[in-house]
Amino acid sequence: MDSDNKYYAIKEVSEITGVNSVTLRAWQRRYGLLNPKRTEKGHRLYTEQDISKIKEIVEWLDKGVAIGKVKPMLGKLSPSVGEDSQNESQRAIGNILASLAQLDAISLDKQLIQLMKEYPVKVLENKIISTVIKEIQQPDNPLLEIQMVIWTSVFQERCLSLISASRKRNKKPCLLISFDEEPSSRFWLKAVELSELGYSATLLPKLKGKLAPLTPLLNSWPDKKLFIDGDKKLPPEILSQIVMLLDGTDSELVTMGSINTIHPELLERQHESA
Repeated sequence: MDSDNKYYAIKEVSEITGVNSVTLRAWQRRYGLLNPKRTEKGHRLYTEQDISKIKEIVEWLDKGVAIGKVKPMLGKLSPSVGEDSQNESQRAIGNILASLAQLDAISLDKQLIQLMKEYPVKVLENKIISTVIKEIQQPDNPLLEIQMVIWTSVFQERCLSLISASRKRNKKPCLLISFDEEPSSRFWLKAVELSELGYSATLLPKLKGKLAPLTPLLNSWPDKKLFIDGDKKLPPEILSQIVMLLDGTDSELVTMGSINTIHPELLERQHESA
């Protein structure tokens, strides 16, 4: 093995690129996009060039190119995305909506398993998930309520399955909180993303009650990270409790969703703790 090159284990590559190890393996085995070296024990080792290629793959996926059509695109300086590639995410959306039209939770789960295996969380969220939810929530959809229940239950189960599978190997603790009555898909995808980055997140959706009991938990961690997701205005008592929790633990705050606009004071605290 070339001693002049720096090599990265698959977990390190996942943390650097935000692409989980399952997806990296799928890109190698199914699509031949990567060819990492191997140790004597068979562990994958990636170079800086591999990492650059992974980032380029993510860029192509962001442009709407299907994962199966990325390989011939790699290394092109002047991207030219065809209509067929641009419509790939629309096909995935259409297939999901077709399953929901039949109230077929089994088919929906199979599609989510495949999509979550092949696409990074951010691409999946921006290109597919957000559109699916908008389509379900159309006012003239006669199946809106039951489809939303099926979507929410299957989607959350799939996310929790991925999170649970990574808990044993993830060592970095953090808190992910939502005060909304029904956390958004962003909350669950953030939990998946954190697990891919090596975090073992304590998830607190639909949180009610005092935040003070979280102080000793956060203070028991060497690196204190608090993620808050939400789209609703927070009551003044909750805001004051968040401030007290941050002051009492010196935690790093990251906020997501509309609360960044609704509560700029939280965004300001986020910048202060960064």
